[in-house]
Amino acid sequence: MKWNELRRIAEQNGWYLLRNGGNHDIYAHAEKDELLKIERHGSQEIKYGLYCKLKKVIGF
Repeated sequence: MKWNELRRIAEQNGWYLLRNGGNHDIYAHAEKDELLKIERHGSQEIKYGLYCKLKKVIGF
């Protein structure tokens, strides 16, 4: 999966852009206390371990 696809899925699951960090976009969710950091690498593939972690945080 690519970073752009993950960003789209996160936004569909209720995550919204809180702010732009140095190399990451910081997302928040209205029902969760955790922040989500999504890198700005666009079309690069996400490494499998990181993908699994982000998948649990996003909730899909």
